[in-house]
Amino acid sequence: MAIEPLRVVDKVMLGKALALAEQVHAEQFRRPSRSEGKKGAPFIVHPMRVALIIIEELELKEPLALAAALLHDTVEMSGGKVTVGLIEETFGRPAAMMVSILSMPPLAATASAAERDQKLKIYQERISHASVETKLVKLADRLDNTREACDLLDKAFQQKMLDEGRGFYLPLAETTDYYLYEELNLALETLDKKIKFS
Repeated sequence: MAIEPLRVVDKVMLGKALALAEQVHAEQFRRPSRSEGKKGAPFIVHPMRVALIIIEELELKEPLALAAALLHDTVEMSGGKVTVGLIEETFGRPAAMMVSILSMPPLAATASAAERDQKLKIYQERISHASVETKLVKLADRLDNTREACDLLDKAFQQKMLDEGRGFYLPLAETTDYYLYEELNLALETLDKKIKFS
């Protein structure tokens, strides 16, 4: 990651964020794909790619946004070991608030479809009203997921990504950052073609 222009204190914070993300995601893998096979890629590549989108594609050198990019899945994927409180204690309140907004609300395994839809609606509402930096991290996350979805083996998940992308994330990108809007639109078009022609 190209973090040379950052202050030493910010580099230290990002090193801690990456270390925590690596620890949480150590035994986790992405969905099965054509290129990675049934096991999927190591999960840590995803938050690292999200941070790269922010620093290289958007050229945003905002340490809190980069830390949130690295940490955005840690709360919901740690099995309760990483909390928003721990993020606040380690990285400060602004980073914790970003990660909190970026984390899906917990959902019981027995939740109905209506309950799942309600949680998703609440999550999307929080994202809609978040700071620009938080929206940029979420859109970079969705862009990476959409780009990756083109290679996935799970057609139903690909369709879900396409529907959510067009229904919520593309309009959000259009009002947040035009580069992300164009890139997400391109990724969604590519995904649509993959679904139709494979």
